[in-house]
This record gives sequence, structure tokens and C-alpha cells, in this order.
Amino acid sequence: MVGAAPGSTGLAAVAVGPVPGIDAREWDWDDLYRRLGGGLIALGKRRFALSREDAEEALQRAATAIVLASPSVRSPEAYLTSVFLRECLGTSRRQQNSRRRELPMPEGLDPTDDSCERIEVACRFRQAFALLTPYCRAVMRACLLDGTPRAAATDAPICESAIHKRYRKCLRTLAHALG
Repeated sequence: MVGAAPGSTGLAAVAVGPVPGIDAREWDWDDLYRRLGGGLIALGKRRFALSREDAEEALQRAATAIVLASPSVRSPEAYLTSVFLRECLGTSRRQQNSRRRELPMPEGLDPTDDSCERIEVACRFRQAFALLTPYCRAVMRACLLDGTPRAAATDAPICESAIHKRYRKCLRTLAHALG
């Protein structure tokens, strides 16, 4: 008899896996996973066309369910298998629904072109820039576009701290206009 002690009459069988009535925290989870895990993951991949990651997640959810239901579980192997199959079915259905809602990409389609967005940004910036005073536009143009230091951005004999304050005010106005 398989599982019987050598030299015995075969009446004393060795318990395989968790014993019914014992709390799930006391089960030998390594043994249960070693015996069932690989086969269940392969079954999930083959029967439900799941990726290995999705099948492993379904196994994790099934193991969580078995811990939550542990007082009423008589056969952990059967319970784990049935919950795993239910989780795989749910995952497969969710994936099918999302694939059904998504439109397939036509062959040879070029990647999206963001030139419209860039044009819109440029137009918004021009509109906001037009709202600045001529002095602010001159300072901003000199500093941002020409790379001129703020102190040299104006021809007027103004101290650098005043130009800095004016530049910051112009930036705030521009940011406010851009929204």
C-alpha cells in the first residue's frame, strides 16, 4: 500500500497534506504548494490562456480564500483547486471583456503625432505673451530667447534687484495667463 509503513499490514496510512479540522495556519503550506502549485499554474496557463503571472496571482487569491475559510475546509487540495479554477475563470473573462472593448490597431499605422498638441501650446504661449506689457516682453524675450542676463536685458539704468523683481512679476503674469 502506498504511504504505509514498511513491514506493516497496510492498515496505518500516512496522512498526506493537511488534516481536516486543523487551523489553516498549522497546515504545511510548502508541501501543499509543492504538490499542487506547479500543476495548477500550468492548468491555468493551458486551460484559460493566462500568463504565468496571472495564474500565480489567481493561486495567491485562492490561498487567501482558503485561509479565510479554513474552519469549514475539509479537503484543502479540493478547495484550493476549485477556488483556483474559479479565480482563473474570472481573470480570463475580465481579459476577454477588455479585449472585446478595445479596437485592434490597423496594420502599418504610424505612432501618434503630437504636433497638434505642440501647436496648441505654442498658440497659448503666444496669446499669453501678447498680454504682457512691452517692457515685460522685452525683458522676457531678452532673457528667455536671446539668453541675455537679466541685468543686461534692459537699456534703462536700473539696478539688478529691480530688474529681478520685474522679471519675476513678468513670469507670474505669464504663468497666470497660461492658466
